[in-house]
Amino acid sequence: MADGGEGRGPGRSRRRPRLPLPAALLLVALVVAALVAAVRPWSARGWFAPRGPTVLGAIPHWDQEDAVASLRAHPGTVTVASPWSYGVAEDGRPTLQPGLTTESERRLVTQLRELGLRVIPTVASTTDGLWDKTTVPAIMADPTRRRAHVEALARLVQDEGYDGLQLDYEDVPPHRRDDYLTTVRELADQLHDHRHELWVTVHAKETDAGYDQRNVAQDYRAIGESADQVVLMAYDWHWETGPAGPIGPADWVERVIRYAVTQVPRDKLVLGVGLFGYDWGGPRTQVLTWRQISEQAQVRHSDELWDLASQSPHLTYEEGGARHEVWYENARSVREKLRLAATHRLGGVALWRLGREDPAIWDLPEEVWRTTDPP
Repeated sequence: MADGGEGRGPGRSRRRPRLPLPAALLLVALVVAALVAAVRPWSARGWFAPRGPTVLGAIPHWDQEDAVASLRAHPGTVTVASPWSYGVAEDGRPTLQPGLTTESERRLVTQLRELGLRVIPTVASTTDGLWDKTTVPAIMADPTRRRAHVEALARLVQDEGYDGLQLDYEDVPPHRRDDYLTTVRELADQLHDHRHELWVTVHAKETDAGYDQRNVAQDYRAIGESADQVVLMAYDWHWETGPAGPIGPADWVERVIRYAVTQVPRDKLVLGVGLFGYDWGGPRTQVLTWRQISEQAQVRHSDELWDLASQSPHLTYEEGGARHEVWYENARSVREKLRLAATHRLGGVALWRLGREDPAIWDLPEEVWRTTDPP
């Protein structure tokens, strides 16, 4: 091989000394490794990666004590903790959820670090603890406010020593799609400059258009190009203000996964798995934990039923002349979702939420992940 900077006439050709074959192969390997590290400094994750899948456990701000108790009682399964800690003020600053203080969150982080967990808190599109459909879209639409917002989020991660941040911006209107994607890209760039991660939660859908307007704003492919992990919120097929039915039917979850893997690399996809339930039939639908449902079923002598089509448990009872229908997730239904995530070789799962879940789920992961083979 001639030097590119010199002419190559008679007597002027100069060859570099040849490397022995093993040394040449080693050099190639080092160059490839350096290029991979430059593109993405974190190793691939997933059921069949050397370190196994990522398991994120969400910690609700209203039930931190029970969530941490679950982590302490079952060490070694969850690898990432995501305290649901922050909302967004009108000026774009991240603000703590109601009832939290900087001191309380730092104590929580200390506990999580002691358990060997990475800490990636969630910032949601809430104001004063309530979902807010206007504040975050308005911030993202204004370049100056958006820049200040992104810088404030990146600074929060730096100041508090987090490993990254999870963005849970829901119900973004479709005409803010480009603004939303710009926000994700700019935040990812800022976090990556300091080797921090960006996780982005997305509404579940089977096509780019999805089921309603909020799905349009979330371009899976573009989000996956910027984010390190994309969390599919594969629950609420039936929800609090709708009719009764399974929360995360297995056939629907699989359709969501099949679409998502055409848009986002599999190792970046994290399947959101619900651990809660809804009780329909009263004046207002109740959101309940598995423990609450189990305790109430014992008192009311309600038998658990199993819906084969959706792979979901449910039960009914009568109270005050009204018929109640309860659908929820337990270890049996969670097992099916873990199987789907493993079968499709996703990066892992995100459990919403820790605290008062069916304790039998903690006996599942090793069994499921060990026995499930890739397609």
